[in-house]
Amino acid sequence: MTDETAAAARVRIRLAPGREKALRQGHPWLFSGAIASEEGPPDAALAEVESARGERLGVGLYSAASQIRARLLAPPGSRIDRAFFRERLERALALRRRLVGPDTTGYRLVNAEGDGLPGWTVDRFGDLFVSQITVAGLERLRAEAYGALGDLAPAGALLHLGRLPARRREGLGEEDEVVAGEIPERLWFRECGLEFEAEPRGGQKTGFYCDQRENRALAGALAAGRRVLDLFAHGGAFALHALRGGAAAVTCVESGPGLEATARRAIARNGLAGERLEWIRADVFAELRRHRERYDLIVCDPPPLAPHRGAVAAAARAYKDLNRLALRRLAPGGLLFTFSCSGAVDARLFRQILFAAAVEAGVRLALLRPLAAAADHPVAIAHPQGEYLKGWLAVAESSARD
Repeated sequence: MTDETAAAARVRIRLAPGREKALRQGHPWLFSGAIASEEGPPDAALAEVESARGERLGVGLYSAASQIRARLLAPPGSRIDRAFFRERLERALALRRRLVGPDTTGYRLVNAEGDGLPGWTVDRFGDLFVSQITVAGLERLRAEAYGALGDLAPAGALLHLGRLPARRREGLGEEDEVVAGEIPERLWFRECGLEFEAEPRGGQKTGFYCDQRENRALAGALAAGRRVLDLFAHGGAFALHALRGGAAAVTCVESGPGLEATARRAIARNGLAGERLEWIRADVFAELRRHRERYDLIVCDPPPLAPHRGAVAAAARAYKDLNRLALRRLAPGGLLFTFSCSGAVDARLFRQILFAAAVEAGVRLALLRPLAAAADHPVAIAHPQGEYLKGWLAVAESSARD
C-alpha cells in the first residue's frame, strides 16, 4: 500500500463489551486487550473505533504492532488532513503565546496528547522546529502534519528526529531528516532572558530540556548568596540561572563529555561570573559518597532511572540512594530541588521515596511545593501518563548525621 493509500484507509475496531469507559472519559489510548475485532489493512494510518454495541466513539491513529492499538484523535468520521493538523497547531501556538514571554524563544510547541496530537512533540528554538513522531499512524500522515507546520511558519527550518527507541518499537525508520531549511549544528536561543545553546542534531531530546524552564527560574530566584550544587548538570542550565540569581558559588557534577564547554560558552555569552563555577566530571553517586562539603541549595535532576514499568523497583532504590546522599550534603535550612522524569514512577511513589531517603539520611525535611514540567508541556487530565516530570522543592529543617 502506498503512503497516500495508507493515509486514506481506515481500520474498523470494535471493542469488547464494557471496555469503552476510559475512552468515553477522555483517555486517548486504546489497548489491544480491549479489542474484540479489527478489520482493515495493517498499514492504515487511522482507525474508526466503536463500542461493542456499534456506537462510534472516535477516530484514532492506528498502530498494528503496538499494544496501544489506537490513540484517539478526533470525533467519529472526522477528516484528518492538513487542515485538521493546521487547526490543532494554531491552537497550540496561541496557547504558547499566552504562556511564554518574549524573553523566551525556546519552548515546547506541541506536547503530544496534551495538545490533542498523540505521538507528536515539537520543540521550537526561534525559527527552528525540531519534531519527534513516535507512532506509526502519524508517521503515515507526516506529509499532512509537516505541511501544516510549514503553513504556520513558512520561513522556519524543520528537523525530523528519527533516533528514538519509541520509533524502533513501532517498526519505524530511525534516520533524522531535514524537512525544510538549513539545520545548524548549534544555535542560540533565549530562556527567561538568558541565552542557551541547543544542539538539535547531536544533543539529548531535541537539543535542550525545555521542560525545566520554570523550575530553573525558581532555583535562580532562590539562589542569592547560596552555595549551590547542581547534580546531573548536563549543559549547566540550572547553574546559569543560579549564577544570574547571585549564587555565591556553584558546583556542577556531570559525567558526560564536552558539557562543561557548553556551560562555559553560555556563561561567557551571558556575561556571568565564570570564576564562581566549579565543574566536576564524575559519576554523581560516587562524587556524593566521596565529598563531605555542605551546600545551601541542591538540584538533583537525574536522567530517567525507570525506562519501563519492569524497572520501577530498581529505580526506586536508586532514587532513594541518590536523595539520601544529596540530603547528607544539604546544610541546615538548605533547599532541595529533586526530580524524577521516569514516567513509570508516579508522584505518590516519588514522595514515598523522598520520605524514606530523608529518614535514612537523618534529615527532618519539609515539603514546600510540588514541581512539574513548564506550562508549555500541558497534560490532558484524562491522560496521567503524560505527567512524566515530577519533583519537590523541600527545606532541610535539621542537619544530616555524617
